[in-house]
Amino acid sequence: MLTSSRYLINGCPRCCMFCGAPFRPRDGYIEFWRTSAGQHFCSEFCADDADEAQFRKRRATIPASAALLTGPAHL
Repeated sequence: MLTSSRYLINGCPRCCMFCGAPFRPRDGYIEFWRTSAGQHFCSEFCADDADEAQFRKRRATIPASAALLTGPAHL
């Protein structure tokens, strides 16, 4: 979701949570992308990349934790 806000001129955050680039000013407002989780990004591409990285991180940890929950297989 593209958002424009004067709040970010005087408050935090000022940079993208994924790439660290500063948000772009436009007509006295700061433009940024905000996810439903409340994270702020400089573009929709960084928001998508961060979401994909989080998904891959969760996906990589699921099999390891599932193995711990089920215990060793006995035949």
